[in-house]
Amino acid sequence: MPLRIEVLGRHHRALLEDFRNQHQSLVDYLRRFALRHAEKDLLARTFLAIDVNVATGAERLAGYFTLATASVERAAVSSVESLDRLPGFPIPAVLLARLAVDERVQGQGLGRYLLEEALGLTLQLARSGPVAFRLFVTDAIDEAAAGFYERFGFSRLADEFPCRMVLDLKCL
Repeated sequence: MPLRIEVLGRHHRALLEDFRNQHQSLVDYLRRFALRHAEKDLLARTFLAIDVNVATGAERLAGYFTLATASVERAAVSSVESLDRLPGFPIPAVLLARLAVDERVQGQGLGRYLLEEALGLTLQLARSGPVAFRLFVTDAIDEAAAGFYERFGFSRLADEFPCRMVLDLKCL
């Protein structure tokens, strides 16, 4: 599956209509809010994984992720040992606000690929960007998502869903 990662733009609207996921809220966000959040509200940026059929040149949206900024209250991460010595004010973070894979291509490693792409962009910003932040944060939508993120070193901050999870970037 040859994939291309692109920032969501108006020219992608037709691709969004065919996207399917078992969590309707992830489909609705992509179709109704992602473009507005990027262009008008300046709240988040969405990246698309576009699958290109080599034989026909046809494109299909295989998945997406959305990044935004966030902060986490210091008290909320008291269970994360690597953050023990930080001052008692909110910790700056990049939020993986959404990550979704089209149900027709789930189980093929695309979720891992998208997470690695999101983390790569975040680490690039952390190393050479104009701002500093310590955490990569996400809100797992259900137990399966929480288990997925835990395999990559994320720590749960709560037991209810959506479940806030954090990854200390200093350890990477």
